[in-house]
Amino acid sequence: MVVDGFYLKLIATDGHRLAFTSSKLDKEYPKREIILPRKTINELVKLLADTEDKIIFDLAENQVKITFSDVILTSKVIDGKFPDYERVIPKYVNHITFDRFTILQALQRAAILSNEKFRGVRFVLTEKNLRIISSNSEQEEAQEDMETDYHGVALDIGFNVNYLMDGLNNTSAQNITFSFGDPNSSILITVPGNEEFKYVVMPMRI
Repeated sequence: MVVDGFYLKLIATDGHRLAFTSSKLDKEYPKREIILPRKTINELVKLLADTEDKIIFDLAENQVKITFSDVILTSKVIDGKFPDYERVIPKYVNHITFDRFTILQALQRAAILSNEKFRGVRFVLTEKNLRIISSNSEQEEAQEDMETDYHGVALDIGFNVNYLMDGLNNTSAQNITFSFGDPNSSILITVPGNEEFKYVVMPMRI
């Protein structure tokens, strides 16, 4: 969690993917960074499901107190250095914008025949077309072709389909943008016109 001037930034990563979101604050605060345990975040998500009240964060040296409604949640913070998330979030020139629900449905269909252990799908990107391919140990294969406005170089990249679907399921935007680098680079998922949501998934070998 980063408090930076007028913005609160929340970043999470498991080494395979990174999620970033930010929100504007009602006043300016000095910059402060803390790392919260995953257990604290999971508990906070449950507690916030039934309230729209404002949240107060009291940041101390080694702990944080979170207050809202009639709830007070206190947690230790993790002592350590969080990865440099700004370096992890790429800046690409190859972009494709999709209807979020349409691409999510295509990924869900491809996921059915993906390998149960690795959950990999291939993105084969060519002129005006994205082909999503999955297969499993039973020699079954699924293929989805989607028309695009892509005009960049041809790419063939593998990703964990569950990670991609997690990113799409955690935004309510109608449209989303996939941005690509080279065959060894991550994919960046964003919402057009919205700098507050960024989701990065690292590639995998298939």
